[in-house]
Amino acid sequence: MKKAIGIFILFFLLQASLHAQQYNDFFLDKACRVDFHLCGNAQQTSVFLDNIKLEPFWGGRHAHLSKDLNLGDYRFRVLDSLSSQQIYCDGFSALYREWQSTPEASITSKSFEQTIQFPFPKKAITLIIEKRIDLDNWSELFRYKLSPTDKLIQRTNPTAFPVKIITKTVSSDKAIDIAVIAEGYSAKEQKKFYRDAQRLAENLLTHEPFTKYRSRINIYAVAARSVDSGISLSKDSTWKNTSAGSHFYTFYEPRYLTTTNVFKVRDLAALVPYDAIYVLANTSTYGGGGIYNNYALTAADNNLVTQVTVHEFGHSFAGLADEYFHDKQDALDAMYDIKKEPWEPNITSLVQFERKWKAQLQEGIAVPTPVTEENKTKIGVFEGGGYLAKGMYRPMFDCRMRTNKAPEFCTICQQAVERMILFLTE
Repeated sequence: MKKAIGIFILFFLLQASLHAQQYNDFFLDKACRVDFHLCGNAQQTSVFLDNIKLEPFWGGRHAHLSKDLNLGDYRFRVLDSLSSQQIYCDGFSALYREWQSTPEASITSKSFEQTIQFPFPKKAITLIIEKRIDLDNWSELFRYKLSPTDKLIQRTNPTAFPVKIITKTVSSDKAIDIAVIAEGYSAKEQKKFYRDAQRLAENLLTHEPFTKYRSRINIYAVAARSVDSGISLSKDSTWKNTSAGSHFYTFYEPRYLTTTNVFKVRDLAALVPYDAIYVLANTSTYGGGGIYNNYALTAADNNLVTQVTVHEFGHSFAGLADEYFHDKQDALDAMYDIKKEPWEPNITSLVQFERKWKAQLQEGIAVPTPVTEENKTKIGVFEGGGYLAKGMYRPMFDCRMRTNKAPEFCTICQQAVERMILFLTE
């Protein structure tokens, strides 16, 4: 037994050494941030470069660098220019992609800010940005050769704001680092923001699987100051001058709270190492939003803040889809094509169901699964999800990704979150 344990430890140390060697061969312990614009309409998408920055902290993973979890509407790949070896890869989503499914996108064109971040390269690299076609295929949108010695890479430090450590349990390379950013808090409301950020952390860490892995989670509160207190309510023509410029009524949906000022958000997040960004809005109005590998945004003072906090982070951190649907028309009704398998781990069109939770169904469970009292506690295939009442299916009758009444993520969603935590920290 001692010999077996010794072999295991040796293997673990060897793997850790290989990971470190790969990282140190190609990257510095700083971040390369690439700002660009996603432009087009319902039928077309283009990428236009805006700026490249060297940022002081890299909070992301140090292992699994050349792999990803096949999540997101887009992905980017970093290739070593000399060998063409893929040395980093990651997926992401964008508010632009959601806008493309709205009626407005069929009659006009728009540009949306977008940012990606990867460890700063030691040598010249080729950056490729791709758009998802289906579950396994991608279309190239952009290719750029980047030299780390380029004199036009910005090396200015981000504008300083006070930062408070809410919880820090482990070094960044082994942690999920979350930057919580103040939105709509005036200079006099700094203490309120810190209290709200503490409550957000408590809400998150009391839900599984974050509770199980709380020793791997660091949370920082970035006290960005806004000129005005509160959040813009565009439906009522009330506009505020705030740090991230967020507003309700995104795509004319009253509760959808987002910001298109992605560059501002990333400027603020750059004050700390981060894997994930949470923008905390100083308002009691119900609402929020979450975009995978981009940001989560939620109201700080609504009486459903606990539920919304966790729901939106499910989107932005683990790429979970909304499991709810409406009988009336929804702004995002056209987000999913039921003839294709969606990439999100918690919904399926059954086109490639074997790639989702099919193997976890109990023997004899019906597909689709009828709603009975017995089936409500089982993993099944319940119709309705991704804003669609028909043709899209979710794994359990209820889940935090479906309703605020659900106490937790369902089993499949918990597994997806856990998979992301392990991917980023091991």
